Amino acid sequence: MNENDLFDISAECLLNYLYPDLEEEWKVDCAGTFYRNYSPDILSVDPEKHTVRLARDSFLRLLPQGVIAREDALKAGNFEQQYEQLQKRKELLKDLFNPIDTLAFRTRLHLEKQAARLASDKLPLLLERYWGYDLTREENPYIRKVAPLLLLVSHLRGDFDFIRHLLSQVFDCPVRMKVGRYAWEEGSACSQPAVEYELLVEDLTAESYRELNRRIDPFREFLCEWFIPFDTRCTLALKDHHQPLVLGENLVLDYNTEIAVQSSTQHIEQ
Repeated sequence: MNENDLFDISAECLLNYLYPDLEEEWKVDCAGTFYRNYSPDILSVDPEKHTVRLARDSFLRLLPQGVIAREDALKAGNFEQQYEQLQKRKELLKDLFNPIDTLAFRTRLHLEKQAARLASDKLPLLLERYWGYDLTREENPYIRKVAPLLLLVSHLRGDFDFIRHLLSQVFDCPVRMKVGRYAWEEGSACSQPAVEYELLVEDLTAESYRELNRRIDPFREFLCEWFIPFDTRCTLALKDHHQPLVLGENLVLDYNTEIAVQSSTQHIEQ
């Protein structure tokens, strides 16, 4: 996620995601929408004290003009003294409205959680109705992680760099990408676009390679069907990502393995 995207995330959405069990515990301090011009919705948060400071207006702002002070309050008497009294009165009223702000925010937290739950429950229905994909029958864990993105597939298809980042998150390993052309025969004038992704897995043995490759096979088909343009050849390969090996240890073919060979000299006496 881009750092600038934080400006578009509401406090309700973010707090429900990070602290789902504190819905009824938050206490709100509304600093004012002035800060919203250059700050995200949440100015600061203390999960231990259950307090959050928001770039939003308090219900205090809804009071009609003249309730806090008369329009000519600063014109009579000592200006500094009158201003100090106004600030004290404003702070007292702010403390008075804090419970109202907090109650309203907790209500919005609850509504946001309910909306998120409804959206989550509708996901399998949307996928089956509009994409013909039954998520409830999917057993592959990697496909289940990526399947919700089908809702945005029209914008994500062919975004190779995004797919590289997605693969690194799904498989929790570095991913190397190569984009170019693919030809069936050397020197052929005909070729097609090609993209290759290499999953660099740490300390991958022959057994773990076979098992992981078996689990990735259905994911390869899913990825190519939905996220790769039809005219692009896509390959998804596993690569060992560890220190050079020495002859005599178990090796796996089709790997970027460096082999260290110890040379020896044989002396023959005649």
